[in-house]
Amino acid sequence: MIARERLGQVVTSLGLLALGAFVLFETGSIGGEQGYGGVGPRAFPYVVGVGLTASALVLLWHSLARGWHNLPDGDASVHANPDWIAFAWISAGLVLQMLLSARAGFIVAGVVLFTFVARGFGSKRRVRDVIVAAILVTLAYLTFTRLLGLSLPAGVLPFL
Repeated sequence: MIARERLGQVVTSLGLLALGAFVLFETGSIGGEQGYGGVGPRAFPYVVGVGLTASALVLLWHSLARGWHNLPDGDASVHANPDWIAFAWISAGLVLQMLLSARAGFIVAGVVLFTFVARGFGSKRRVRDVIVAAILVTLAYLTFTRLLGLSLPAGVLPFL
């Protein structure tokens, strides 16, 4: 019998496993030919599905064996006082990203989202956050547009 305190861990693991299986199953129905270099539109969803499934299996194994590691103690005071400032920064980043995507473009909107989320998580290094965001979002943009042939809004950066 599963210990009562670990039942939530098992249920969460099974939910993640179901999500991974769903992603893998549905990825098979994505149409399209392989693009340049043999990478098609199914490549990344398969990677995500395999990652979700593998993570779920490891979590399930841990939850059945001895419970998840490094969980905080049952201190309810952590959840009693949510950080509304952090919530506001992250929410504002999401709203701005949605508003900016079509006009300013994927890269600008992604940099805004990244920097707002970093600020919400407590980062005070704004210049570093913008630089890291610009590199990561530009790489994502180039991967999706050049390797996968997907159309993302270029916005104010049409030369990419």
